[in-house]
Order: sequence, then C-alpha cells, then structure tokens
Amino acid sequence: MRQFVIGLALILAGITALMLIPSKQDQAPMPWEITIMPDDSIKVFGVHLGSTTYRHTQELFRQFGKTAVFTQEGKASTVEAFFDSIHLGGLSAKVILNLKVSEQQLNDMLSHATEARLQPSGARRYQLSNADNAALINSPIIAITYIPSVRLDKDMVRHRFGTPDYIEHELESPDTEIWHYPTLGLSISLNDSEKTVLLYQSYSEQKAK
Repeated sequence: MRQFVIGLALILAGITALMLIPSKQDQAPMPWEITIMPDDSIKVFGVHLGSTTYRHTQELFRQFGKTAVFTQEGKASTVEAFFDSIHLGGLSAKVILNLKVSEQQLNDMLSHATEARLQPSGARRYQLSNADNAALINSPIIAITYIPSVRLDKDMVRHRFGTPDYIEHELESPDTEIWHYPTLGLSISLNDSEKTVLLYQSYSEQKAK
C-alpha cells in the first residue's frame, strides 16, 4: 500500500511539473513585419489589406471590436472598428481598422444610426444599429491605424523600418513629423510629447487621397 501511495505521488508530481512547463507559443507578427503582396497591397499583423475581412481580423486579434461611422465636412465618411488594447508579440496597442463599404451601404447605415456624437476633431461619430454592425462582419480591411502604448523615438523607428522616403510636418501640429514609407504602405507620426501613430494602407488607397 505504501509503495502504491508513493508511486501515485510521483505520478502526480510529474503531471504537475509538465503543466508548469510553458507551452511553445506561436510567434506573433510585429509592426515592422510588412509583406508586399502580389496585388501590390500589403500584409501586416496577418491582415492582407483589401482582402482580409473584419471577421477574420477579430479572430486574429482574439477580440471583438466596436464599430462606428464618422463624418466630417470636407472629408470622406469612414466606417471604423476600434480595439482599445490588443497584445501582439508582447506589445500593447490601440488599433483602428478602416472597413470597405459601398456608398449605398454607408448611406443606409447613417439613416439607421441611433446616436451621433460630436468629436474633439469636429467629426461626428454615429453609433450603428445591431443589424448594421452584423452586416459589417465580412467587410474587407483597407487601412490599419496602430498606436502603441510605448512611444517610439526616431532611432527606434529608423532601426525597425529604415530611413523614410520623405518627411513632412503636420500642418495642424508643426511639432509632429510624418515619416513616409510609400513602398511599405506606411506612414508614422512622431511627436516627442504624443503617442506614436502608425498608419498602414495599400498604395492604391494612398493614391486615392
């Protein structure tokens, strides 16, 4: 009986030790890992811009986003999905997705919107109906705004992304530099007193603006 108890204890100890061994995790895609696709669009965070759907992106992020329509005078209306905090490869960031919808679908969403709130930027944010939220699930992602919780300095950006093709200053904030990497479908906004903002979009979307 004693030998049985000792044997059982050893088995339980072995099982416990195995449970404490960390399992091998899939390597998460990083912000600087950008792939140019055959259609000249880009793939980042596992999202192929223009092809990967909102549904699949939520699966990649393992989170559900919140959607809204934004309108502002003099600018094109956008449908956006928000993730307050996602964690990829040990990095935490806020993420905003731009979804591709038809003009008719956009107008229908605005007519069904249940609430409109004025934003500090002057834009209006429209809360969508449940039916319209559900209809967006298969919409392709056409742009990603990635705002890491840790501010990146110029040396870090240059190390990870290389030297930008050109740099410009933001008109409304002269202290903000925008580093452009058109071949990567990327622009990075840098300001010593504000969070770093990375905007990924396909080349065709850049030319349309």
